[in-house]
Amino acid sequence: MSNENIKYRLARIQTLTGDQEVVLKQVWAYLLKYLGYPIDISDQDLAYRQCFVASTSTAHFDESQGITNNALGKSNTRGSLNSQQSTASKKKGLFGSKKSSASVSNSNVGTASDSPPANSKRMMQIQSHSSAEKYQPVEVPSEIFYSIYAHYYKQAFENADDYDGSTAGGAGGFSNGNYDNDDAASIESFVTASTTLTDYDDYPAHIFSNGKQQNGKAYGGRVGHPNQQRHQQPPQQNGGGAAGTDIDLFQATSGRPLKVNVDSGLLPQFSQYNAREIHSALYKVTRNDLYDNLILKFVRARKWDTEKAIEMLTKSLNWRANEMPSDDWVMEGDAPSYCNGTNQGFIKNFTTEKSWIKGRDKNNNPIFTFQAKKHLTSDSPLPQNQRYAVVTIEWVRLFLREVSESVDTCTIVFDLTGFSLKNADYATIKFLADVFEAHYPETLGFILIHNAPWIFSTVWNIIKNWLDPVVASKIHFTKNAKEMSKFIDPSLIPDYLGGEDTTKGFYPIPQPQDEYPPKKKDAEYARLRRERDLLFARFYETTKKWIESTNPQVSDRYLKDKIDLNIALSSNYIQLDPYIRNPGIYDRDHSLTVGH
Repeated sequence: MSNENIKYRLARIQTLTGDQEVVLKQVWAYLLKYLGYPIDISDQDLAYRQCFVASTSTAHFDESQGITNNALGKSNTRGSLNSQQSTASKKKGLFGSKKSSASVSNSNVGTASDSPPANSKRMMQIQSHSSAEKYQPVEVPSEIFYSIYAHYYKQAFENADDYDGSTAGGAGGFSNGNYDNDDAASIESFVTASTTLTDYDDYPAHIFSNGKQQNGKAYGGRVGHPNQQRHQQPPQQNGGGAAGTDIDLFQATSGRPLKVNVDSGLLPQFSQYNAREIHSALYKVTRNDLYDNLILKFVRARKWDTEKAIEMLTKSLNWRANEMPSDDWVMEGDAPSYCNGTNQGFIKNFTTEKSWIKGRDKNNNPIFTFQAKKHLTSDSPLPQNQRYAVVTIEWVRLFLREVSESVDTCTIVFDLTGFSLKNADYATIKFLADVFEAHYPETLGFILIHNAPWIFSTVWNIIKNWLDPVVASKIHFTKNAKEMSKFIDPSLIPDYLGGEDTTKGFYPIPQPQDEYPPKKKDAEYARLRRERDLLFARFYETTKKWIESTNPQVSDRYLKDKIDLNIALSSNYIQLDPYIRNPGIYDRDHSLTVGH
């Protein structure tokens, strides 16, 4: 947090090149149009990357301002900018040479391979409207964007299971009984534009590093402080609303006719899924990480191929909604299962004390260590092992620090000391291989397979065929503490492996209070939930303006707004976390502080 010269890892929302930004714009354009949010670009024009404008800062971004994902081992990973495959990309741009700072040339992968037709409405907009475009920040979401979010998708707090409008005179009580009646009576009906949605002054100064000059003023480089050099406008809403006036936007938009065009035919993959489930999954998966960077993980994993990235993302969101409820599981944690005697195989994985999250590797990634000799296939059925794996991965996500340290990957140490064939759980290994490739892409820093006995070669010959090439490229075999110390400082290597760390992972027994979030739902909880609704609606509408922008300078301002909103959503979750998530292992042993 004290590092004032932070460099963000490449190909994140803070460090995009112009080519990469265009792909992200295209991905968001497809997603928002599919979900029914209005995007003023025709379906036909969406396929052409020339129909999207790169921002000034991305078009001129110097990659030396960022850092590679793996400073220690520059593995040739899919979509990685430090791979051999990307050498030409750095010189010419990811999709070839740029025509201008306002447009990026087409790729023949994932989009139309030729140029837009001569009568392209979008290309005419770029040519005729660019110089006249005005920056109009989304201080308050418009009624259409808020209504789609709140009423069509019923994502608003007022539609939540724990909201009871009849409590406290309609101010917003909580139907599950876990709330403070005195506080509930004081809930404000709405957070207005004049209210500080997030106290940005709490963020470390290096997040808002000032850089180039814009019109003679410090403009904040790639991430500008939202309370400095910002063009402020009185918030306007359809239907009224002046600055400083409390308006219940949910009530103001309730009952009004709303036509939402969910375009499931936009891409073939959209027709496979339920838009409401996809929208809800996007809401639930966004926590203390940055929303855009979460999307970018899928884009990088598919080599910046727009359609393949969307296919991968929507399939994963559907997995969360219908197959593996990982977002619900991480909120529940392990305590209810332990205290109630349910999911015994799931709990057995913890009580054997075979794994722990502790320390950081030399790339600053959190380290997850797994002692294979303590894992017996007879201890737990596959579904329980899968739940254990998913909850652990989700807990690791809470250790990441995208904003303050640009840490968005983790390192796994598989300690095979004492391994035998009774520890070889092929079904769970296959699940892990699949889940990291399909649902947690670009999440792994290194995989260290340590002290593998000769018998492991039999297992390895089987499982190596299941591994995605990207995952396989991150695997390193180590035999002793000296080899492991290339990746992890000796002070964090367990003493039984020749390191200096005398502590071991342990399972802090859940207590009855751990079956509930540590904070009772009160007025502050309601405020944070309403704030989150506004932030999401503002994020989507700002993303629309950024997508549609025809002027690189104006696009740049919307990009900065998006980064601000990414951080604000992360901060909002951090404040909500103690209201909605039961304490897990690392909360109980006090090693986890959720931050960004």
